[in-house]
Amino acid sequence: MAIRVVCLIKRRPDLTQEQFSEHWSKNHGRIFTSLKAVKENIIRYNQFHVLEQPSQELAKIGLPVAPYDGAAEFTIEKIEDLLALFGDEEYQKNAIPDEGNFLDRNIVQVLVGEDHVKWVRGESA
Repeated sequence: MAIRVVCLIKRRPDLTQEQFSEHWSKNHGRIFTSLKAVKENIIRYNQFHVLEQPSQELAKIGLPVAPYDGAAEFTIEKIEDLLALFGDEEYQKNAIPDEGNFLDRNIVQVLVGEDHVKWVRGESA
């Protein structure tokens, strides 16, 4: 079964949500997905961009909205694959410096787990 790693991230305080999303999606996405270590070690990479307006609407009705601006999601076969990526020289030379252009690395939180899908609309159990 595949492992999913979710990194909860916050934008740099001097950036708007739009500036953060733009840089992360276009610039960082291009840099990250061009890396050989990504192509060799990662099954799937997804960027989850928080939507401010719907989040504010849920907060108004009392739901506790997490204080993050997005989540980077990685699907891997084994944790060693992600460790290989993070230890890769090209990743450290190209991706890490770019992260400083849009996120606060000191506030990143990580979840590691596996999916247990219980229901999908239109699919029978």
